Amino acid sequence: MARRGVKLALDRPQLVAYAGDEPSAFAQMLGGLIEANVKANSKKRHDFDSLSARVGVWVTDIDEGVSLEFDSGRLTVYNGLEPRRTITIRAEAETIMSLSNLKIGLFGLPVYYDENGRGVALKLLQGKLKINGLLPNIATLNRVTRIFSVQ
Repeated sequence: MARRGVKLALDRPQLVAYAGDEPSAFAQMLGGLIEANVKANSKKRHDFDSLSARVGVWVTDIDEGVSLEFDSGRLTVYNGLEPRRTITIRAEAETIMSLSNLKIGLFGLPVYYDENGRGVALKLLQGKLKINGLLPNIATLNRVTRIFSVQ
C-alpha cells in the first residue's frame, strides 16, 4: 500500500493550451467553454480524445477569430486564423454562441428542429452563418458541435 503511486491532477496533461503569451478574451472564453464541457461529460471527452482537426472560428461583428487545433485529447487555441484549417465557421457573435446551445439528439447529431436549432439552420440558409469545408468534413463538424455544445 505504501509503495503504490498516486497520480496527482498535476501529472495529467493539460486539456487546453494557448499558443500565444496573451490569448484574446475570445480565445480564453472558447477554450474555457470547451474544457468545461469535456471535463463534465464522458461522451464529449470521447469525441475530444478522437478528434484531430484544425477549426477556425471568425466572429464577423467584432472582426476577431481563433483557431482551435484538436490533437487527439489536446486542444491548442491560437489567436487569429491559422493556415490549413479543416473547417472555418464565420458568423456574428450571437450566432456563434447559439451553436453552443444546440441540443444533441439521436446518434449524436445536432437537433435543428427546436427553436435554437431552427435559428441556426435559418442563418446557414441565409448566409449569415458560413462554414467553409462543411461538405467534405461533416463528421468533423458534428464532432466539434458536440464538444462545443453545453447541452
